[in-house]
Amino acid sequence: MTVNYNEYQDSQFPAMNLLRKMNWIYLKPEEIYKARGEMMSNVILDTVLAKQLDVINRFDYKGEKYNFSTGSIQGAINALKNVPNEGLVQTNERVYDLLTLGKSFNETVQGDRKAYTMNYIDWKNLDNNIFHVTEEFVVEGLKGKRRPDIVLFVNGIPFVVIENKRRDTNESIEEAISQNIRNQKDNEGIPRLFYYAQLLLAVHPNKVKYAVTGTPAKFWAIWKEDTETEITKLLKRKTNNTEAEDRLVTEQDKGLYSLCEPKRLLDLVYKYIVFDGPDKKIGRYQQYFAVQETIERVKQINKDGNRKGGVIWHTTGSGKSLTMVMLSKALALESSIESPRVIIVTDRISLDKQIFKTFINCGKSVKKAKSGSDLMELLQDKGNEIITTIIDKFKIASNRVTYKDDSPNIFVLVDESHRSQYGTAHTYMKRMMPNASYIGFTGTPLMKKQEKNTARKFGGFIHKYTIDQAVKDGAVLPLLYEGRSAKLKVNKKQIDRGFERLAAPLSDEAKKDLKKKFSSISKIYESEHVINEIAYDISKHFTKNWQGTGFKAQLAVPKIDTAIRYQKYFEAQSDPTLKINTRVVFTPPDSRQDNDDVWSESSNESHTYWRQLLEKFGSQEAYENWVIEKFKDKSNDVEIVIVVSKLLTGFDAPRNTVLYLAKPLIAHNLLQAIARVNRLFEGKEHGHIIDYVGILGKLDEALTEYSALEDFDEEDLTNAVIDIREEIRKVPVKHAEVWDIFKEVRDKSDIESLERHIADKNVRDLFYTNVSAFARVLQTALASDEFYEEFTIQQIGFYKNELKKFQSLRLSVQFRYAEVVSYKEYEPRIKKLLDTYVDAEDVRVLTSDVNIFDKNKVEEALETYGKTAASKADFIAHQMKRVITENMEKDEAFYKKFSDLIDQTIKAFNEGRIKEAEYLETITNTKNDFDTGFQEGIPSVLHHKPEARAFFGALNSILNNNNGAINNELIAQAGINISEIVEGLIIRDWKKNIDIQRQMENDIEDYLMNHRNSFGIEITFDDIDEILVKCLKIAKNNY
Repeated sequence: MTVNYNEYQDSQFPAMNLLRKMNWIYLKPEEIYKARGEMMSNVILDTVLAKQLDVINRFDYKGEKYNFSTGSIQGAINALKNVPNEGLVQTNERVYDLLTLGKSFNETVQGDRKAYTMNYIDWKNLDNNIFHVTEEFVVEGLKGKRRPDIVLFVNGIPFVVIENKRRDTNESIEEAISQNIRNQKDNEGIPRLFYYAQLLLAVHPNKVKYAVTGTPAKFWAIWKEDTETEITKLLKRKTNNTEAEDRLVTEQDKGLYSLCEPKRLLDLVYKYIVFDGPDKKIGRYQQYFAVQETIERVKQINKDGNRKGGVIWHTTGSGKSLTMVMLSKALALESSIESPRVIIVTDRISLDKQIFKTFINCGKSVKKAKSGSDLMELLQDKGNEIITTIIDKFKIASNRVTYKDDSPNIFVLVDESHRSQYGTAHTYMKRMMPNASYIGFTGTPLMKKQEKNTARKFGGFIHKYTIDQAVKDGAVLPLLYEGRSAKLKVNKKQIDRGFERLAAPLSDEAKKDLKKKFSSISKIYESEHVINEIAYDISKHFTKNWQGTGFKAQLAVPKIDTAIRYQKYFEAQSDPTLKINTRVVFTPPDSRQDNDDVWSESSNESHTYWRQLLEKFGSQEAYENWVIEKFKDKSNDVEIVIVVSKLLTGFDAPRNTVLYLAKPLIAHNLLQAIARVNRLFEGKEHGHIIDYVGILGKLDEALTEYSALEDFDEEDLTNAVIDIREEIRKVPVKHAEVWDIFKEVRDKSDIESLERHIADKNVRDLFYTNVSAFARVLQTALASDEFYEEFTIQQIGFYKNELKKFQSLRLSVQFRYAEVVSYKEYEPRIKKLLDTYVDAEDVRVLTSDVNIFDKNKVEEALETYGKTAASKADFIAHQMKRVITENMEKDEAFYKKFSDLIDQTIKAFNEGRIKEAEYLETITNTKNDFDTGFQEGIPSVLHHKPEARAFFGALNSILNNNNGAINNELIAQAGINISEIVEGLIIRDWKKNIDIQRQMENDIEDYLMNHRNSFGIEITFDDIDEILVKCLKIAKNNY
């Protein structure tokens, strides 16, 4: 059975019905238009907002409640509507501040003048707000109108923008996201709507993604929540003029219910939106539920009479620092907790710095303790609501001052709590703040023995977001693991013996000495021979597979001396094909007692290298900031950072894609290190772990069977790393998926048949997608030694040739169907693959687009690429269609007629009604008419006057439809006259000038009224209104 989907019936109509059942009140487009003051550039429903401002606001004077004056209400509307444009996200932030904080206005009562706050939203009594929904919300932008499918308003302010798509087209969610992003742009969109929007959705029945203004496509998120029972009941209700529905619940229903239920929406907007530097962010579902459950937990009292606490495990890379910000915000806004204070504790300077910076970026008032005594002063001043500190400062402070705060409303958030919360320093915190609620955060699973027992003592787990969940949600990327220890020729027996010793059953005493055992293995990785061998392999691997793609790598080594030896190896590399720009990042020498100093066994040579760096950069901080900045940007200035321990935790650089492990790591340190490469980034599908130590061997067993991870529960490590062989084995599968598109083509060697088979755009898009997937998995495979063990040289050669064939076909159909197609975000990686592994010299690449109006260029292109009459006709037809699409807004009548002619000709050929030669001849004739601007029915006086022709087309389409036959010559003259009226009013930036646009409309209206008798037909006022809309659109797109 064939099901014919269309966007409205499949997605938009069910969405509208559900929203109405959720108590969103439907306003028809004409009601919306009226509420906007009949101005399509205005996105606020003025009349609704004015009424609501009066309803929800009262101010108190001497025990009496008073309404705000009409002047203040209008002032509030003006303040919201006239927020200056400071760029998309910054303007949105200004609006957000107004919505959440309100605005002060002076009011005079009994001669006494005072300032009072007026709120746009009643955040305390949510039922006092009014919730409206509309569809096809037309907004006027700089270059014409855009029409988001559904918009939700709270008190007349647009809060949610929804783009609907049908479920049966390729990449439809991506298309909906792309539409949302395009509509935010100044030059082609309607950015004004997105100054106010707080939530954006891309939906179809099988999938929902959400984001906020300014979010790149890669970071649109999914929401998970079990709401099926509630929605099933809701669908059966007859609410707000909807019919009862007896149908299955879709993913679209779940997403809309979870994110757009009025009270949930306002909760998300008020508590879970933060502005992190230049970016606006909204909580993901795990952050929302972690905060909600923490608030509920801390409201409970334990047997000692204190607030309960617990541990939040959110896997590294899933936004733990922002969860802390959102929790702090939610605690501050919780009405049942009086004067809450939040203290954020870490055990490392780098983490303290990172969290402090996150809070500052998010606009939070936060103080950082500089010393133990400074911590005391900050704690004693109750005005400091958020403090960040390193845990050691509690120990120092408690030795100097006797301080105790018995408040039960102190919340201590301990980051990486598996390291610090459970140590002796925790005792000092408890002594100083005995009634505080302690909430531990960890990015790695807790070990099954001591750590989980300790977590239970503190109230157990509050919320978990495991590695497996994060990978499945797309919050972090899966990690591909490749063991390369077998490549090392030197000291192989010594390495094996070291690991035999390490894997042997250990007594309790021996376990305490685990660090020493690891350091004995580390010594192997400090020898000159091993360093040179690994450095050479890294040089080959990185330059061949990653260099020039914009992705970066980290190399983890045991000691400073080793790091500097690697650095000198890379600096001394004389072979330009193996040259990599590397830098060392390490903690500076530290003379403090009891400090676990990476310099403790370093040589004079290393100290000399360090001093030279300081002389060049001035300070350790300046050097480190320069390295990190260059590592994070797309330049090749720093391609690999060499690290000992610094930057293996708490360091977030999304383009960091490969971690080369040349040091032994265990437990949390291993899991945190490998998570450095799991962050999302454009074009990045996996993080890659290249292990020269053999920490996890070849991943032949469960992860907990390896001594490095034996103390964890197996279920907590699900999806932590994936054996690269699993990815390699996908090569034949992805290859077969490309050919599966052509299964109906009998002769697979007939290129013309293959090209015609993918003439339909949906099929062609699937071809591009599948080729891209095959290319990416082949690149991963070719970069791995395992590929050459799993497959023969002949098989590998076959797959490389197949990619070359697919690439040639892709370029050929791209040319034939006039598409500018890349593999989108994956283009740099696939280009690297073709350059490195595939002999692509004979794969012709189009260097530039062909100008369809340049006769010589067209003939040259047809000579080079056109293989058959049909392929030549397709090329000309689709090049014309591309030009038509680009210019449609300039002259809709003219270009649409040509578009229809071309479509009819293509259809006639595809149905076999005309032969190849006739197809080419007909398309060539159409192109000749297109070149000269000739079209049947257009008077010759308009030739070479495209703007006047466009106005003629607008007049003709309306007057012909409504009034029967008209005199074309007279209408042509009217087109010329209207073009002269418009040209006479054009000034600089006129498209932003409402007065000029109104003058145009008035002058065109006067012209039509004065000449309507001479046209010999009746022109109604409705006709004139329609003509004015079309003429203004033509003017905006032509002048």
